[in-house]
Amino acid sequence: MKFRIRGKLPPDVLFNDILSRLPISGEGVLLGPSIGEDAAILDMNTKLLAIHSDPVTGGGDLAGWLSVYVASNDIATRGLRPKWLLTVFLFRDGAEEDEIRTIVDQVGSAAREINASVIGGHTEITPNLPFNIVVTTALGIGKDVLYTKNARVGDLLVVTKDIALEGTAILASELFEELIHRGVRTDTLRRAEGFIKEISIVKEALISSKDFARAMHDPTEGGLLGGVQEIALASGAGFRLYEEKIPLREETREICEALDIDPLRLISSGSLLISVDKEKTPNLIKRLNEAGIKATVIGELIPPSEGMILIRKNGEKEDVSEPVIDELWRIL
Repeated sequence: MKFRIRGKLPPDVLFNDILSRLPISGEGVLLGPSIGEDAAILDMNTKLLAIHSDPVTGGGDLAGWLSVYVASNDIATRGLRPKWLLTVFLFRDGAEEDEIRTIVDQVGSAAREINASVIGGHTEITPNLPFNIVVTTALGIGKDVLYTKNARVGDLLVVTKDIALEGTAILASELFEELIHRGVRTDTLRRAEGFIKEISIVKEALISSKDFARAMHDPTEGGLLGGVQEIALASGAGFRLYEEKIPLREETREICEALDIDPLRLISSGSLLISVDKEKTPNLIKRLNEAGIKATVIGELIPPSEGMILIRKNGEKEDVSEPVIDELWRIL
């Protein structure tokens, strides 16, 4: 069978055709591959080790930044600080020296920003590769971790910053001239490119994990809708989201309208999804605001029998139970 999709494999294919063929459990493995769980958890006797790997294949000129941020975010959602990185650089056939240095410098700058060390990896020029790919593995260690599966029916769903920051930055960078042609202003695109510096959610994750969050998740591929769907699948819940409450920047709105795409389905690193008890939500939002981080309640987890529902601004109810395909793959 030839797959007609790009991006993540559907959950049934992932489990039936991939994970079923692999040894995914063993000594010390507290948590292996699971839907919605951002990082594996290993028992190191006195502490727990969280590990996660992520490739950046659609990041274009921003691949180095994104590789560090995306992998590190998945450690932070466990309530741990990402401390160590291993990065694999697969450079395209014919890559220029300046091009290579730029990507490596991006990785270095992003790692310094989150106070992580690059402790290993691999570099090569890969035959027949049309674009650069960066794969980073991030590790963090601590005594306690959060699991996505611990989210509960009745929890409120909080999102930090604004959605689709990563997707907006990538589209502004990769489709700059096309978007100019479609009427998006140059200054709008320059601001959108700058969103790349906001992709890390380490700060808000570490704040939220202390006494507030029941579960956290990094909404990457599939965007906000894909991220919330994964929380629901991991915890055995349904959800109800309200489009009018979802924070969206004007730059994102303009770019998505110009390309006729749904920002709720656009890759959304830079936002942190938090499942939190209703009684704790006001204090969580206050604490995040005091740290200079915007936080917004966008919906709630509901019994699974009530479905996975998005209520659009016009009041229409949209079913979101099918796997979400990221808009970035459709456009790029």
